[in-house]
Amino acid sequence: MVKPKREKGPIPNATTVYTDAGKKSRTAAVTWQEKDVWNYKILQAASSDTLQTLELLAVVWAMVNFKGPLNVVTDSLYVAGVVERIEDAAIRQVQNQRLFELFIQLKKAIQMREHPYAVIHIRSHKWDVGLGEGNDKADKLVSMMSIGPLPQHVLARESHSISHQNAKGLQKEFGISYVEATGIVRACPICCDHNSGIGLGVGVNPCGQEANELWQMDVTHVPSFGRLKYVHVTIDTYSKFIWASAQAGEKALHVTRHLTSSFAVMGVFRQLKTDNGPAYVSQKVQVFLKQWGVKHITGIPHSPTGQAIVERANGLLKRYLEKYNNIQDPQEKLMKALFVLNYLCVFGTADLPSVIVHFGPKEAKQQIPDVQSGSLPVGPSQRLGRKLNL
Repeated sequence: MVKPKREKGPIPNATTVYTDAGKKSRTAAVTWQEKDVWNYKILQAASSDTLQTLELLAVVWAMVNFKGPLNVVTDSLYVAGVVERIEDAAIRQVQNQRLFELFIQLKKAIQMREHPYAVIHIRSHKWDVGLGEGNDKADKLVSMMSIGPLPQHVLARESHSISHQNAKGLQKEFGISYVEATGIVRACPICCDHNSGIGLGVGVNPCGQEANELWQMDVTHVPSFGRLKYVHVTIDTYSKFIWASAQAGEKALHVTRHLTSSFAVMGVFRQLKTDNGPAYVSQKVQVFLKQWGVKHITGIPHSPTGQAIVERANGLLKRYLEKYNNIQDPQEKLMKALFVLNYLCVFGTADLPSVIVHFGPKEAKQQIPDVQSGSLPVGPSQRLGRKLNL
C-alpha cells in the first residue's frame, strides 16, 4: 500500500508558501521566505479563470516548482479541501473545463513529488504575524496588481448583464458603435427572448409639448405579483418617463394612491388621459384631480388606439419585468425595471434617457423621441446622477 505524501499537520523545517488570488486584478500570487527575504511569483489569469481556479492555479504552481518538503498556506477553504482530498481521489470530467484541467495538473504534480506536503487553511486577514504575515503579503500582492482600463465594449457587456438595457442605451453610455451594442444585446440569452415588440416611440396619440403637460394612465395585470398584480402605470407623453405602482386592486382608492406617488416622483401634470373605466370616472377620482388642478379627458370608448402610448408602455414594462426573474420581491423587481427604463434606456430618435428629457435642462428637453419611430429600451449608468446633479 502506497503511503500518502500528504501530512495532516505542518511539516517542520519545510518551505512554507502562501497563496492568494484577486478577483479584480485577475491574478494569483505565491510568496515564500528564503533567508529572511520574501520572494513572490505573480500568475496571470486565463480568460476562463474564476477566483476559485486562480486560487487553485497558485497551489499547482507551488507543487510543481517546490520539490522538497512543502507547507501550502491558503485562505480558500475550497482549495484547502481539494488539495487534502485529491491525492486519493478519482477525477471525473466536470462541466468547467478549466477546473478539470487544474484538477489533472494538481494530481499529476502530487504524484510526481518525492517529498511530503501539507496544506494549511488560514482565515484571511486574521493576523499579520506568524502564518498571517505571509498570508497578508500574498493578499497585498494580488490587491496591488494594477490592470489597464477595460475596453468600453467589455464594460458595456458587463453593464448589460446586470441591467439588460437596449442597444441604443449602450451605444450612448459607453460610446461604442450601434453594431457592437446590438451584438451585445442579441448575444444576451435573456434579451434575445424578450426584446420583441415595438417600444415606446411608436404611436399617433397627441403628445405634450413639454414635460408634465399630458399623461396617459392605465392598469395592467402581472399575475406573478400575487395580490399586488394590479400594476397602475402612468407615462408622460412628451418625455416617455414611466412610473408604476403595484396595488391590490383597481378601484378609485388605488387610482388616487398611484397618482399621489406619481406626483411625488414626476411632478404634478396638467392633463390626464385615461379610458372611461369606472374608477377613472368615479366621483372620488374626479374630486381628487380637481383638487390638484388636473384636467381629465377620456379616449373614444372601445377604441384600441386611444391609449396607444400607455398600452405600449404596459407591454414594455412587462417585458422588462420578465428579465429580472432572479428578483423575488415584486416591489424591488418593479423598481429596478422602472430605473432601467427611465435612467438607462434611450427611445426613438432621442439622444438622452427619459429622466434627463423629463427633468433636465431646456436644451436636453428639446431632444425628444420621434413619435412615429420605435426603438426599445434599457441599460445602466453611474454618470446620469452627475448629469442631473443628484
